[in-house]
Amino acid sequence: MSAITVDTTVNEPLVRAIPELRPLFGKPVRLIAEEVKGADVPAMSWEEFLQNHQLQRPPGTRPVSVEDMERAIAEGALGR
Repeated sequence: MSAITVDTTVNEPLVRAIPELRPLFGKPVRLIAEEVKGADVPAMSWEEFLQNHQLQRPPGTRPVSVEDMERAIAEGALGR
């Protein structure tokens, strides 16, 4: 049996998807996924997962364009 290993940092979308990770919020982790034969786990497509875990903008904030994001990245890189 092969496993999938992912090194990541526990962030809000990940905690929403897997609430048990809340105690590790902000910490680097290694997630390992292995198939569990005979487990009673409901199947969910990637599209269903994304639909159930969409990020919500805080009330009163406007949509952010790709140009806004690029500008913010550039300003951050320049220390502004």
